[in-house]
Amino acid sequence: MPLVVCLLGLVGTSPTAVFAGKLTIFTAALDGGYGWLVVVAAVNTVASLFYYLRWIVGALRPAESETKPAVGRWAETMAYVTAAASVMAGPLAGLLLMVFDGELALR
Repeated sequence: MPLVVCLLGLVGTSPTAVFAGKLTIFTAALDGGYGWLVVVAAVNTVASLFYYLRWIVGALRPAESETKPAVGRWAETMAYVTAAASVMAGPLAGLLLMVFDGELALR
């Protein structure tokens, strides 16, 4: 399941951190007069959905064999932590952007 959460996050589904990032970038491009760039990025997002859906269907499909591949405890823990962080960072994006808008912001 963490793979599905992270792949849907890469597409930009709400409430993940990538959704907040794409929304911020699309808004900035639109405000800057680059509407064509927003259209290209939106089409690219839709195209990437079809690519990621192939992975998601494969991950959710039941395995043909009964034996599951061995996954290390560290890898499994990091997968769940990353998926949870992606979902938690989405609603907290406004707060995180305010924190990094000060001296730590990239110029």
